[in-house]
Amino acid sequence: MNVFKFKYVLNLFFLFFLFYLIYHSLHGKYNIQNYLIHQYEERMYQDFRYNIKKDIDDINMDILALLAEDDDMLDELDKKLQPSPRDGETVFKID
Repeated sequence: MNVFKFKYVLNLFFLFFLFYLIYHSLHGKYNIQNYLIHQYEERMYQDFRYNIKKDIDDINMDILALLAEDDDMLDELDKKLQPSPRDGETVFKID
């Protein structure tokens, strides 16, 4: 009856638990490599979602400025179509 002492059972439990963790960290469905890949994909998804939301907000602001016929927006569109300086316009180059 020496086998069923509490410390032997406890040691056997921890040994089984350690084996379980090692086995599933190497061969399990959700091991360390999959965890790191999941973290990377989650971070990339969050960055992509943030950039898309920012672009949508910028486009909405441009559309509202065009609908209101804002002079600044119309001036920006003219500069995109004709990038050279116009008469009476001064260009400063900053290094």
